[in-house]
Amino acid sequence: MNSRDFGSLRLISGVGAKAPACFLVEAHGRKFLLDLGEGPPPGRLPDLNGIGRVDALILSHGHKDHVGGLQLLERLGSPPVYATESVARALPVTVTTRTLPVAGRTELFGIAVETGRNGHAPGGIWLHFSTNGGLLYTGDFSAESILYHYDPPQQPAAVALLDCSYGDYQMPLAECWNVLAPFVARPPLLLPIPPNGRGPEIALELMRHGIDEIHVDDAMRNALRRLCGNDSSSLRPGLSDEIERLADIVRPIDGARGIMLAGAADGASGASAQLIAQMENVSEVTILFTGYINPNTPAERLTKSGRAQTMRWNVHPLLPDVVTVARTVHANTVVPAFCDRAQLSALARALAPARVTMDGPIEI
Repeated sequence: MNSRDFGSLRLISGVGAKAPACFLVEAHGRKFLLDLGEGPPPGRLPDLNGIGRVDALILSHGHKDHVGGLQLLERLGSPPVYATESVARALPVTVTTRTLPVAGRTELFGIAVETGRNGHAPGGIWLHFSTNGGLLYTGDFSAESILYHYDPPQQPAAVALLDCSYGDYQMPLAECWNVLAPFVARPPLLLPIPPNGRGPEIALELMRHGIDEIHVDDAMRNALRRLCGNDSSSLRPGLSDEIERLADIVRPIDGARGIMLAGAADGASGASAQLIAQMENVSEVTILFTGYINPNTPAERLTKSGRAQTMRWNVHPLLPDVVTVARTVHANTVVPAFCDRAQLSALARALAPARVTMDGPIEI
């Protein structure tokens, strides 16, 4: 292998802190970005100075912190955007899209690419690039989801850019219900959630526990319908009938009653923003946030004041799941993404003997 055949991975944003996802790969004479997000905190965008034109933007999934920076595409030469059909369908019509398989093989710019379902969101994928020793980018992933299918990466990858959002956290998803159940037992309960993420998963768990008063906003109802149709390829096997039943039994939100699931997850927009405005001063309503508390949002304000409660419903990998991926692909270098630099030493111990770094560029 000639030295000129080697490429590089630049960590534009998303490593060393909870920040928008954006990574630059240069290989085979081409430049492409992996994700282009916005926030956290709201309004934060990757610094694209010095990147110039790129040949493509490749999206791992459709959450805002991975796709919310698309307004910057023109600065990159308006490249085509590669995404799965589910993710591409939700992008602005002005964006030129090209389809990636949910689970399969394709080729981009002479580089063999394998994709697999990430267990995190509809249409969400990890990507393996056959560049020299191989590069794996998981985007966000979860090996535990009761709803979304996860295809464990198997191909060797000398460099693995892995979702480490939870750092060394290890409480399994099965125990999250034990935390949620006491809140569910005391309705009315408002759960601000992402409709294309853990929202349908929590609703499924509620139905499985016999909860018959599940109220959802239009975004959640539409997400459930898509899971019955176009997004069904992201489901775990054998769930189609249950999801159709769930879509049939949920009711519209009509006042403070039952379990209410509404987007957005941080209460800053959508139905959850309207409901918080209506119910914040209604003491009978419990407000519970189940994910990352985004700075400068109603979620932060309400939890800091004590008006809202918070818990974690797992949608990212536990530390043992990260270690499993790194060892399965025989990674020599692991880049932990989406967590604070303070987690680096704990991750380095767990992932040894791989080199664990949050500094780039990295040769691939």
